[in-house]
Amino acid sequence: MSDGIRLRHRLEYAVIVPAYWLIRHLPYCGVRLLAAVIALVVRAVPGCRRLVQANIRCAMPELPEREVKRIAARSFHHLFLNMGEFIWIGGEPERIRRCYRIAEPLRRKLADIVERGERIIFVNPHLGNWEASGVIAPFFSGVRLAAIAKPLRNPLLNRLFNQRTREKAPGLEIIFARGAIRESLRALRTGKSLGTLIDQNTRVRDGGVFVNFFGIPVASSTAPATLKRYCDAHGIPAVIIYGTCVRRADGTVEALSSELSRPFESYADDREVVQELMEISERFIREYPDQYLWFYRRFQYIPPDCPEAVRRRYPDYAVIPGEKFFRRNKITDDTSS
Repeated sequence: MSDGIRLRHRLEYAVIVPAYWLIRHLPYCGVRLLAAVIALVVRAVPGCRRLVQANIRCAMPELPEREVKRIAARSFHHLFLNMGEFIWIGGEPERIRRCYRIAEPLRRKLADIVERGERIIFVNPHLGNWEASGVIAPFFSGVRLAAIAKPLRNPLLNRLFNQRTREKAPGLEIIFARGAIRESLRALRTGKSLGTLIDQNTRVRDGGVFVNFFGIPVASSTAPATLKRYCDAHGIPAVIIYGTCVRRADGTVEALSSELSRPFESYADDREVVQELMEISERFIREYPDQYLWFYRRFQYIPPDCPEAVRRRYPDYAVIPGEKFFRRNKITDDTSS
């Protein structure tokens, strides 16, 4: 079919669109109830439950089994509440103000950076409501933001969720993962800040490095450090800020932030920068473990030189990657224009 749209895509779209519009028109209490029901259903699927619990045990083996199961159950609920809430908000100012908040010192800090003409390279984890990060900074602090996102395989759903949901947020542009470096540099050159996700598996050939996460080597992107070095080399003022949005006891989602412990130029290489960012991420996750996205194969790749004692900590799904994981492709993006 034209535009890469297959019959399967159309059928998926026909099933999901009614649910999408139902969520948009439900009262907020209805969204919360629907999320709780979906979480119970998915949690009942053995494979889903095993994956989440295996990741928690891998990261925090000191936890008793009862606590592992409690965190797993809560994480399912947070995941589907975040999804439903983000669709429900849909970029509408009144709904943003109802669900999202930012403390005045942080709001002012971000606004001051904007006023100085600096770009912010946001580093976000899949913690709390990560979609809220792309809304709060532009809406409350006037940050012009481009966020890197992985496109959905279904082009119809991709348009639905990005054009009708994500890009409805004031001041937000979506950059898709394919060709992201070129578009990210364009955004930085034109005065926009950039949002990146730090906790996705990135092959070495695509700019990934192995860094420790809960004491286990994981493949992570060096994009935040690479982009910062590009800005420094081209006289573009930029700062790296680790940002996350966690759900508070009253149900609202609040933005939090942290920064590198020393000047960027003092780090030996990009790996050292990413390692500290992952350590910041781990601290936040340990504080809010039930709000992390454990429903992802984060510990998928084992470095070939990993000690046997550490290798035994990986979940059953983890593998030692083949040569294609490490071999770099020829760089075709022109990053100097």
